Amino acid sequence: IKNEMKKMKDLTSKPFGVNIAQAFVRDPKIADFVIDQGIRFVTTSAGSPTKYTKSLKENGLIVYHVVPTLRAALKAVDAGVDGLIVEGGEGGGFKGPKPVSSLVLLPLIRSKVDVPIIAAGGICDGVSMAAAFALGAEGVQMGTRMVSAAEAPVHHGWKNAIVDAAETDTCFLRTEGGPSLRALRTKTTERFEAGEGNAMEGLGGGVRGVYFEGKLENGVALTGQVAGRIESIRPVADI
Repeated sequence: IKNEMKKMKDLTSKPFGVNIAQAFVRDPKIADFVIDQGIRFVTTSAGSPTKYTKSLKENGLIVYHVVPTLRAALKAVDAGVDGLIVEGGEGGGFKGPKPVSSLVLLPLIRSKVDVPIIAAGGICDGVSMAAAFALGAEGVQMGTRMVSAAEAPVHHGWKNAIVDAAETDTCFLRTEGGPSLRALRTKTTERFEAGEGNAMEGLGGGVRGVYFEGKLENGVALTGQVAGRIESIRPVADI
């Protein structure tokens, strides 16, 4: 992470953000580390907003928390976050156990909170961004669309699988004692979907194969339903 931050500082003099995915944090000093690196913006996810928000904000950082439900959004606002990333259940990656679509979740949370909202889940272009704005968001976050971008440092096998995928070609994987996952449908993820094996272990153990070798059956390729709308690998500037 230190190396990635150094690369960012070499690329730009402007502020950039980092995500603290709490489900993977082993050292509680992660907040101190982020503060010491001079980071100004943090998103927290896959855990409680009460864990790091206070210390980060006391040191002048802007904190947004990722939420999959209204209840989680209200808890995050009560914890003092500056804004929310409202993530619909159709999005790829870590998910709450009871997914709610962006079309329902965004206007619901917007009607109950006053903080800025970044919409995530199901967004890949201007039309879906405009829809998110109409539903109450101030900004958008794209995952699957950026994984499949020309410059994304992942194997073309994964990018091509996203381009080839239909809107039905993802699995929703529930895990014991951890977040659920939405991933590309493969024989491996279908086994996890059927309750065979541990999807979180498959995710962690398959990173090299999936991300860098294009061996999608080696692990879990986190991908959203919006893959069904992505028809080509394009440069970030075009996206």
